[in-house]
Amino acid sequence: MADLIGKVFKAASASAAAVTDDDFADFASTSPAIAAPAAESAATISPLSFASSTPLGAPAGFDGPWYAVWERHSLSEFQTEGYIILLIMFIVGIHMWGARRNRSIAAGFIAAIAPILTKEFALVGFSEEGKPNTLDEKNILDANAAIQENTQMEFISYASGRQNIQFMHTTIKLQRRHNPVAWMAEIIFAFFFDAMPQPTDSITMTIAPFDGAEPPKAVSGSSKYDNFIWAVVNKRCMKKHREERYDLSLTRTSDWEGLPNWAAVMGESKEIGDMCLYQQLKDVIPECGDFLEYLIVSDMPKEKPSKLADYTPRKRITLELTIPSAATNPETLQRLVGAFIRLVDHLVANAHFRPEVLRKVKATREDEQKKLKRSIEDETKEERETKLAEKKKADRDAKLRGMSAAEQKKFLEKEREKERKDMMKKMGRKQ
Repeated sequence: MADLIGKVFKAASASAAAVTDDDFADFASTSPAIAAPAAESAATISPLSFASSTPLGAPAGFDGPWYAVWERHSLSEFQTEGYIILLIMFIVGIHMWGARRNRSIAAGFIAAIAPILTKEFALVGFSEEGKPNTLDEKNILDANAAIQENTQMEFISYASGRQNIQFMHTTIKLQRRHNPVAWMAEIIFAFFFDAMPQPTDSITMTIAPFDGAEPPKAVSGSSKYDNFIWAVVNKRCMKKHREERYDLSLTRTSDWEGLPNWAAVMGESKEIGDMCLYQQLKDVIPECGDFLEYLIVSDMPKEKPSKLADYTPRKRITLELTIPSAATNPETLQRLVGAFIRLVDHLVANAHFRPEVLRKVKATREDEQKKLKRSIEDETKEERETKLAEKKKADRDAKLRGMSAAEQKKFLEKEREKERKDMMKKMGRKQ
């Protein structure tokens, strides 16, 4: 019996195994589409094989090492970047050249007039050690130390330590050589448009006289002289300066005996002109036609005053030149600057006019003050009227808000009736 049961169990197990093999035959067999890796190829895979694979961006067939950038790239791929770098280098080079050129021009001008400056003033420039005239080892004025760079197109110099003069301030304004793009734009626009001035290199020298304000220990006499406006102006720029400077707008223009045709005298009186144009100045001006812009003696401000306090006399003597013409005539330039500085001494000694002349000068300033005073009063009156109108409107609006609808209607009708009557009265007056 046991043998029979064992045989039956074996037969059932064999049939079950056959059915299972048949059902899972497809899953058990290896897929022909995905072949199992061979033992040899699997053995050859190592981390080093990734390093020797083709680098990213390398041309087809490249078999060099990953770090050989020079073998898979060339300079022709960076042409655009190369042009940009060359352009930047060109602009930087022009900038450096322009900055050095401007400083060289400024230092060259100071060096050209150095003999006059060291002769007339005790201190020239900005010496950190406090040396007089910022002299170098050879006792010669150091032009580079005598100027100070505000910007790459503006330089200044300073001189002091002289009788009758508080200080002399020199401003050198040059073209935008350090900025080639803006420089070329200014030149091109000035060529095509008359409203744009041609870029120039200019020098403005301004003397502030003591005018009686000497230090208490000063041993010299009084440095006061009378108030007036007088100028010698180059005719090619006379209109521009008259429009830009308020003080010149108060003068009359005339030609002057002994001066060339290109120069005009602008003054308040012939007697003042005869006094100011002393011999040394009259001799050198005819030689300065290329670079002299103007020489102005004035007690009035350059800008039009906006308040009465601006009419307080503030005397200045100003000389404006253009270069490089000035730098190419060093002897004439030195004579002109010397005559300009000594003009202060001439004014202190001789600028004391007759009462009739001073009355005319004073009348001109009083008329200008009256005009400004009327203008200020008109502006003040207009402001008062505006504030009064605003207050009346606010009171009217507040009054209307406190009324009923019927009262508002009655109030508005009364207003319109009053306006109509006022209009009728105005029309009656016109007739």
